[in-house]
Amino acid sequence: MAAAAAMTRGRLVALAGVLVLAVCLQAAVAAKGTPYIVGGADGWRVPPPEVKERYYADWASSITFYVDDSIEFVYRNDSAIMVSKAGYYHCNETAPNAVPHDGTTLFVLDSPGPAYFASADRGRCAMGERLMIDVLPAAAAPAPWPAAPGPWSPWLLSQPPAAAGTSPVQHQHSAAAAALAAPSSAAHAVVVLAPVALALAAGLV
Repeated sequence: MAAAAAMTRGRLVALAGVLVLAVCLQAAVAAKGTPYIVGGADGWRVPPPEVKERYYADWASSITFYVDDSIEFVYRNDSAIMVSKAGYYHCNETAPNAVPHDGTTLFVLDSPGPAYFASADRGRCAMGERLMIDVLPAAAAPAPWPAAPGPWSPWLLSQPPAAAGTSPVQHQHSAAAAALAAPSSAAHAVVVLAPVALALAAGLV
């Protein structure tokens, strides 16, 4: 009886560990960039005339934008579109379906480099309602430092030798970085863990 109870407790602990790991991996895979509301609390509007040339540039200057971040334009009786560099500087671009209304427009920054936005109303654009930002490549998570070798650290004890001209620390960081650069592996791990959790749960019945 006591042995059966101990076995049940062990299975419960194992099941809990598997489920926690699956949730953590799923969260890591689903992680996205940072959302921003253009203009902050003031939203998307025609800026005061005396600061129209720098109003949105000043707002963007305090933010470092990365690929996968998003920017949301919140406005009243207005619109927001993505334009070319020429469209930004000359306010000569619009969109036929960008009818002024109360609402929001969300853009996901999906590629590095400069990005340009403006009101679809060319008059409002000329009055300073336009935005230019520089988008950097997606920020990479720093590689973790390897743990100190111990009696239960076979991975650290059996690493292949570092390539010529690199230190062991550099070699370990390269291996860790390569693992982090494969999101498909993390996604696959979540899928594989599901049957394991189900099998452990079946053993509890």
